[in-house]
Amino acid sequence: MNKILKEAMNKKQNHQITYEEFMNIALYDPEKGYYQKENQKIGQKGDFYTSSSVGTVYGEVIASVFCSFVKNNLVGLTFVEVGGGNGRFANSFLTYCKKNEPTVYSKLNYILVDESNFHQLLQKEMLIEHSNVKFYSGLTEMQQVVEGVIFSNELFDALPVRVVEFQNERWHEVVLTYNEDDKLVERYIEIDDIKINEFLDRHQFHGKKGQRLEIPLVMERVFNNMQSKLINGMIITVDYGFNREEWDAPHRLKGSLRGYHQHEMKTNVLDLIGEMDLTTHIHWDELKHIGLQKEIDQVYFSTQRNALLDFGILNWLIQHAQVNPFSEEYKQNRAVQSLIMPGGISDSFQLLIQTKGIADDLKQEINELISLNEYK
Repeated sequence: MNKILKEAMNKKQNHQITYEEFMNIALYDPEKGYYQKENQKIGQKGDFYTSSSVGTVYGEVIASVFCSFVKNNLVGLTFVEVGGGNGRFANSFLTYCKKNEPTVYSKLNYILVDESNFHQLLQKEMLIEHSNVKFYSGLTEMQQVVEGVIFSNELFDALPVRVVEFQNERWHEVVLTYNEDDKLVERYIEIDDIKINEFLDRHQFHGKKGQRLEIPLVMERVFNNMQSKLINGMIITVDYGFNREEWDAPHRLKGSLRGYHQHEMKTNVLDLIGEMDLTTHIHWDELKHIGLQKEIDQVYFSTQRNALLDFGILNWLIQHAQVNPFSEEYKQNRAVQSLIMPGGISDSFQLLIQTKGIADDLKQEINELISLNEYK
């Protein structure tokens, strides 16, 4: 990996690269990038867990909400999952529809988009029983969706970011180079990208001494690629991040860029390059701003825990379930509990629903439909 990084630096006059370029290599290099390698990344044998790792309940709840939207003529019959991972979410979603909503399932067009060849292989193996699935390596490959939903779970937190730090009364960009001892080190340079300054001004990041911040410039490009594929429908984003006020908390002074290796958090992201996941908390206010620029409106935003409760996850609890911890009933109830437990995994995530090309009265129907669940 050092050779690849040095080759990238040698193409630059100053022999240094941004954190965005570093992360793009560490995560997405075709041969050495973390996400391109043929090894388990999600679950007990991987480096991190997702909500889909907790049984099938998560995918089933999202599927039930999608089917409700379809049956109430709020969205079309196409569901696009961007960044499908190992395919567990898609399998839970499709299996639920096949069993409980056969009419929707018979007409459903499920699209999986994932850059990882290894993930695509896992997805195709897991979804072999579902013939209504199409696989793409990128958004540019797929055709425009007339009506439907574009869904992503922990997509934006894995995107490369620029990094800035407030030193000597002003913001500097943090870049990477190799020193005379052939060690990868950071350097501070003057910011020369107007988009970074525009981001800092737009969200009024005035800076504190030593404050570090991630700038998600790639987010706009990825989101615009997503929304350009949709004519009418919803964009549902699940991720972990902060609003503007939360970024000012003292314990977030050093930003949020972290690594994860074998379920252990690594604060030194220059270690184990290509061998661990790199992630940041996303700027929710920026994502909403990008959407509004394209006339994409927010209709719902909450913690994942509250969203799952609003979506009716308590209907998945089985009353009078067996107390045998190895029974399927017990496992399902335990999965529900882990997804809604205060302070658990779902409190760390947020869920955003945005609409494109949907009339105002239908937006109201969306919120009313969510609030009609029997259990909250």
